[in-house]
Amino acid sequence: MDSMNSQHSLIQQPEDFVYRSLYAPVSVRELLDSADGRGRIRQLSVAHLFFAAKDLESQEVARLLPHVTEEQWTAILDLDGWLCDKVRPEAFIFWQRYIIAAQDAVARKLIRAADPELWELIFKREVRVYEKTEEDEHEQEVGEGEYLSTPDGNFLVVLPSESERAGLLRDLILRLYELEPQYAAHLILSSQWRTSQEIEEEGYQSRKKRMEELGFQDYFDALEVYTYLPLGEPLPEKEIKIISSVSSLPVKLPQVENQELILFRALAAIVSSDEAQILLEELVFVGNKILSADQVSIADQAKVKQGIRKAIMGVNLGLDWWSDGDFSKAVKGLQGHYLQSFFQVGYSRLEELRKEALIAKNNSPQEFGSFEEAFLEGLSEGYPLLVEAQDGRIKKRLLSTVKDLKNAREILHSLK
Repeated sequence: MDSMNSQHSLIQQPEDFVYRSLYAPVSVRELLDSADGRGRIRQLSVAHLFFAAKDLESQEVARLLPHVTEEQWTAILDLDGWLCDKVRPEAFIFWQRYIIAAQDAVARKLIRAADPELWELIFKREVRVYEKTEEDEHEQEVGEGEYLSTPDGNFLVVLPSESERAGLLRDLILRLYELEPQYAAHLILSSQWRTSQEIEEEGYQSRKKRMEELGFQDYFDALEVYTYLPLGEPLPEKEIKIISSVSSLPVKLPQVENQELILFRALAAIVSSDEAQILLEELVFVGNKILSADQVSIADQAKVKQGIRKAIMGVNLGLDWWSDGDFSKAVKGLQGHYLQSFFQVGYSRLEELRKEALIAKNNSPQEFGSFEEAFLEGLSEGYPLLVEAQDGRIKKRLLSTVKDLKNAREILHSLK
């Protein structure tokens, strides 16, 4: 969509700056080529390692595994193995298939890294399990289909009908039994006694806590970023804290080449490096909330960039509105209020504009295919977009300034 990719040439796309700093993959291939590089893999941020691993060939991931910590692998499963509050079995199987050929010590590390609930859901949803108290009866029921008798002789596992998936699950279960037989049997028994909903909820709560510690927001908690603030609503004041240490996000203040975004001009005016770092962390916090609230998979690079851009433009719009374009007031605003509040201010003004557009759309239908129709459609979206005619083409983009709001409202009023 044009909206997220073309808003003039602000800072050479500000979302690219944030993405490169926090999400873009490092060159793990280069790190693997030297002893010093392999030692650094354990210090990589979760996001960097995840994107790097997604970009590697299978044999390269196999080389990577001995140098990944158990905690890093857990985070990879957390990022890719869930969508909102639902498990993605195919993603879990994709990553855990590496235990089949990995060395025993490495494979055990990967097994430990996965929450037991994820394994249980595989036994619950991907296969059918029978206790072998009446083996003949069950084998007759299975018929000619794929099934596996577990090495301990206690269970009969009916595999999926799709042969490739069946073979992968067979090898995965046998490897799990080979390395951790008692644990494997416990997982099967536990999966049989609990409901899928109960298992998934317990796994979700464990994953939620870890993700919040990494700065990624829970879906239901993240929805508050879209809170409507009425006109004149006072913004919460920042708590005054003595900073003893600042977390080490790999972020530096951007070099602003274009002065259109008051947010980045104000950020650049912050003298204290600790204060600037905290503000950038706040920006990341808002961006992560938006990604979670919009149900964006962290594995989708294009949509992650769109979410980051929405955060930047939304905060800028709110700050521009709140400060009335006054630069010194904007700087004080960043120091005294939370960036999430400014996003909520911007979102609230957009929500008011969206409601006006919906009324105009219902009361004054426009010609099909016309600019006017596209303009109203853009403003009527769940998160309004500004439609513009450029070089004979209709393009959509995010509203990011008070000027954008005024221009949109002027066109809107002319259509009534």
